Order: sequence, then C-alpha cells, then structure tokens
Amino acid sequence: MFFSYSNLSENHEKQVLSNGKEILRSADAASPEIFHFLAFLRSRGLPVEQPLSLDEKGEHYRFVQAEMVHPGVWRDDALFAIGELLRALHDAGREYVPEDASRCRSWYLREIGRDKKIWCHGDVAPWNLLTMDGKPYLLVDWEYAGPLDPMTELARALWLFPQLHDDDVARLQGLPSPERRAAQMRILCDGYRLCRAERADMLERMIEVIVCETAHEAIDANLTPQSEGNLWGFAWRTRSLYWIFRHRRILEAALQ
Repeated sequence: MFFSYSNLSENHEKQVLSNGKEILRSADAASPEIFHFLAFLRSRGLPVEQPLSLDEKGEHYRFVQAEMVHPGVWRDDALFAIGELLRALHDAGREYVPEDASRCRSWYLREIGRDKKIWCHGDVAPWNLLTMDGKPYLLVDWEYAGPLDPMTELARALWLFPQLHDDDVARLQGLPSPERRAAQMRILCDGYRLCRAERADMLERMIEVIVCETAHEAIDANLTPQSEGNLWGFAWRTRSLYWIFRHRRILEAALQ
C-alpha cells in the first residue's frame, strides 16, 4: 500500500506516494524518456534516483532513506560538492542521446538561455537534493528533465542554494550576511569550475531566471484582477530580486 509522501517541493501539484520501499509518481508520455536518461546517468556513476518500473500506476523508484538540508543553511563544503555534481551532470548531459527528444514536459526554464541546450535535471533546487551528513547524496524529482541551457540551471542553483533572499526570509531561516552568502555563491562556482568569462555573465542570468519564475507564478495560476491567494510565491521571489539589485556590487565582486 502506498501513502502520501512530501518532499517539501515547490511544486505542490504533483502526487508522490511511498510504501517505504518504493516511490510512486504519476506518469505520462515523458516518463519513458526520463527513465532512459536516468539509466544513462546511473551508468556514469552519478547520484540520481533509481527507476524500477513503469506501469499503469505510474513511475516506480527505489525509496532511499536520507536527510535534507532544506530549508536550512548549506555548509561551504556541501556547496562546493553541489557545484561539482552539477558540472558532472552537465558533462554527461552533453553526451546524452535521447530516444525521442520531443518527449519532455513543458517547463518555463526552457524559454530562456542563450547557449546550446543539453539534457538537464531541470529543477535542481534545495528541495530536490537529498543529503547525507550535510552533503549531496541523491538528486531526485526528475519530472522536468529535458533540454535546457546548462548555464540557466546553474544560475538558478546559484540563487537558491546560497539563498539570496530578502531580509525577512534571512531572519526566518537564520541566514548569514549578504557578504557571506555572496562568498557561498562563489564557492559553488568554484566547485563547478566556472570560467571567468562565464562568471561575468552569471548575475544577469540569475536575474533572468527569477523574472521568468515570478512571471510564471502568475501564468501557471491563471491569475486575473479578481484572483486571490498565491501571494507568498510572488513575495519571496520579487523581494529576492530586489535584494539582488541592492547587493549587486557584493555579488559581482564575488563572481570575479
């Protein structure tokens, strides 16, 4: 018997069930390609969840008992390891040949970016990364896997993992100073081995990601002048963007 399971994801619409041995997620036409991609990544030794089977009930994955840092503060060594993990995933994604490239789910991050798209996770975020002893252990929730500009995915990780959020969220989460979070952003870049030229462009890419995400909060919710609710999603993203503008010099210096 499967029971409802929460992984603190931002995507509250998806249904995730577990019986303590397996994870069951809803399936659609994109599921076979996701399974194929995960099998390829696992053959490269990457820490991604293990698909078991695909049937009329949905996608079956092996259940893994692990920890989660989210919504807490990440250690420096963990951030460096996250950068290393992302680089390894992107290097593998450049070599991946999909069985059917059209079999991927619609995802707003595919709309932006300027570099050649490769197959990526699509939603690398603190709520999708299981940990062990505070360091990355397993990247889960691959429902948005598909072609993406890898620098877009990295920019989003640089925003979310050091938690470049406004002061109210910083107080709530016990986040360090702006200078310290800027340094954490640089540590993640170092783990990724991001070159100097790419670092110079990264802040603009982060802003592009946040603007895109905030706009899709409204689009996906089908908001109209008569709508109510869904305000927190707008609030923390918009204020995060304002925080980045206010601390732009610190962040740009950290990326040099």
